[in-house]
Amino acid sequence: MKRVKIIFILTVLNLSAFGQDNLFPIIKGSLWGYIDQTGKEVINPQFKSAGQFSEGLAAVRLNGTYGYIDKLGSFIIKPQYDFALPFQSGQAKVFLGGKPFFIDKKGNITFQHNFRSISSFENHSYAIAITQTDKYCLINRNGKLITDTAFKKINPFNDGVAVVYGLNHLPYPKDSTQIEKFETCVIDSTGKWLIQYGNYKDIGSFNNGYASAIRFNQTEKESGWSRDDAIIDRSGKLKFILPAGKYFLDFNNKGFYDDLAVVYIYPEKKDSTESYNSYDKRKYKGIINTDGVILFSDTNWKEITPFRFNRAFVQDKSENWKLINTKGKQVCDSTFKNILYKSYRGNPDDIFTNGKAWVKLSSGWVAIDTTGRILTQPKVFTGIHDSRLSRVGDMIFIEEDISVESDKYSFRYGFWNSKTNTNVIPTYHDIDMNGFNNDLIYAMKDGITNYINSNGEVIWQGTESKTTTLANLNVDFMNRGYFYAYSKPNKKDLGGFGGSSNFPKKNSKSITFPKKELSVVVNPELKDTIYGDNNAITVYIGNTTGGKINFNAQDSRLYMKVQALNANGEWKDIEYLPSSWCGNSYHTLTLDSKHYWTFLTPIYEGEFKTKLRIELKYIDPTDKSEKRWEKNEIIVYSNEYEGSINPGQFWNKREYYPSGLMDPYND
Repeated sequence: MKRVKIIFILTVLNLSAFGQDNLFPIIKGSLWGYIDQTGKEVINPQFKSAGQFSEGLAAVRLNGTYGYIDKLGSFIIKPQYDFALPFQSGQAKVFLGGKPFFIDKKGNITFQHNFRSISSFENHSYAIAITQTDKYCLINRNGKLITDTAFKKINPFNDGVAVVYGLNHLPYPKDSTQIEKFETCVIDSTGKWLIQYGNYKDIGSFNNGYASAIRFNQTEKESGWSRDDAIIDRSGKLKFILPAGKYFLDFNNKGFYDDLAVVYIYPEKKDSTESYNSYDKRKYKGIINTDGVILFSDTNWKEITPFRFNRAFVQDKSENWKLINTKGKQVCDSTFKNILYKSYRGNPDDIFTNGKAWVKLSSGWVAIDTTGRILTQPKVFTGIHDSRLSRVGDMIFIEEDISVESDKYSFRYGFWNSKTNTNVIPTYHDIDMNGFNNDLIYAMKDGITNYINSNGEVIWQGTESKTTTLANLNVDFMNRGYFYAYSKPNKKDLGGFGGSSNFPKKNSKSITFPKKELSVVVNPELKDTIYGDNNAITVYIGNTTGGKINFNAQDSRLYMKVQALNANGEWKDIEYLPSSWCGNSYHTLTLDSKHYWTFLTPIYEGEFKTKLRIELKYIDPTDKSEKRWEKNEIIVYSNEYEGSINPGQFWNKREYYPSGLMDPYND
C-alpha cells in the first residue's frame, strides 16, 4: 500500500519552488531551518514550517501561526497568520481565519475587503476576486474595483486577456423550466471589454493573439467531430471558420506559434461503405496560417510539433522525425529516431531552448541548432525508455519506473547536465524538475532531503531520524481522508479497485456500542501510531441495527472525516474527502449487523485548544432508489473528545499531485 507515502512526499514536494535569495530550507527531525549555497547552516532548525525566501523575507511557522523572518532568522513580522505566502513586488498574501489579506513589508494590511477569495497578484497590477455571493471581479493592488462584480466567472488571464461569463450565462439548463443563455466576453487587465456579449457562445484560451470560439446557431456535423467553429483575434475579429469535416486544430500543440498552427486533415471520403473509424484513421497533419489557409501537408505525416524560430519537427508513419522550415521543406538531410519534446505536457518554447533541440540518432541523443547542425557528442541512457526522459533547459531528467519492485515508491529519478556533462544515475525518489535555483537542486531519497549542485555533488543531506519518540501531528492544513475499510464486493458496483486490509470483525463484549444503531466511537485512551511516527487514537464503527448498512466509498475510503469546534463554537471540517475523475473509484462498502471496523485517527497538536468529533455518512437503509448515487445519506457523529489544532486546519486545502495513472485524484 502506498497511501502513507503520498502524504509524506507531498510535504517534501513543497520544496520544489524554494531556494530563492540564496537560502534553502532544510528539515532536521521535525524542525525547519536554512542553509546557504555551500551547505552551511545559517538559520538553525527551529520552525514547524518554512517557506521560500523572496525579497529578503521568508514566511515561517513557529508554533501555530506564521510570521516573516529575515536572513538572520529574526522575525520582522511577528507570527499571527493562519498561513502566509512569499512576497512579490513588495506585497505578500496572508490568511486570517481563512480570509485572504495582503500586507506590506512592515506587516500592514494594504486594504480591507469583504471578498470570499482573492487570487495572488504575483507581479501583476490586478487580481481576480470573488464576493460572498460568488460574483467575480477584478481589483487593483489597493483593493479598488477594476471591474464591477458583474461576472459569474473570470477565467485565468492568458496572453494579456481573460474570458469571462456574465451572471445570466447558462449553457446547460438543469430542466425544461430554464432557458439556454450565453453571456461570454473578453476583457483585458484594465477591465476593458474587447469582445462583447452576443458574439460567441464560448471562447477558448488565447494563445499568441488567437483563440477558438463557438459561434451561435451551429450544429454538430456528421463528418467528423469538429464543428464549424471560429478562430478569432483578441479584438473579437473573425479570422476564419474551421471547416468541419475538412480539418481541425491540434490543440495538443497549443494553437498558433509563429503565426502557424498544426491541424488534422481529413482525406476526401471516396468509399461510401467505409466505416467512420477507418476513415478517421486516415487523417494526417498539415500547417495553416492565421487566415486558415493550408500552407502544406503530407499524408505521410503522423505528427508535427509547433513552429518555433521558424522550425518544426515532423514525424512520418515510419516513426522517423525530420526538421522542416515554414515552407514544409526539410532543413537538413538527417532523420531522427526521436525528439525530446512531449506535446501533451510540453511548452512549445522548449523545442529550441537556448538555441538547441535534442534529437536521437542511432548513436544516442545529441543537441542540434536550427540548421540541424550537431552540437554535442551522443549521449546514451542505457535501459531508460525515451518516454522517461524530460528536458528543462540544459538538464535532461531521467525517470525510472520502480513501482513493481518497490511498495513505497513509484519512480526513481536522476539527471544529466549536458552543459557540464554531469551524470547522476536514477537514485532519488523525488527531484525538483524545475531545474537548478542558484546552482542547487532539491532531491529526496528514502525520505531524506538532499541539495545537489550542478556537478552532481551533494551539498547538504539530512539525516535519518534515529529517535523512537513519537509525536503528535502538528500541521497547518486540512488532512486528506484516510478511513479505509474492506467488505465483500457489491455485485452491482463497477468500481472499488483500491483495496483495504481493514476487515470487519464480530462485535465483542470488550467494545460497547449503543444498541440498535450505527455508531462511531472514539476511544482517546487506546493509543497507537499512524503515518509511521505519529501518535494516534482508536476509532470504531459498530453496527447493532439488526440489518446490513451500506456506505458510499471511494476506492475503499469511507465518507468520514474529523471536525473541530472553531472560535465561534461552530463545527468545521479539518479533513476533506478528495474527488476522483474515474468512475471506477466509486462503489459501496457493507457492514453486517453485529460487526465493526477499527480505524486510527492522528492526535493533532496545535495552538488552539478545542473539541473534536468524527462525521460519518451512510446510505439510508429505507431508501428504495434503484441507483446507489441517488439514495439519501444519513449523517452520524462520534462522541466528542478533547484536542488541539492550528488555525490553518479549518480551511487550508493543499495542492495535490497525482502519483500516476493509478491515482485518479486531483485533490
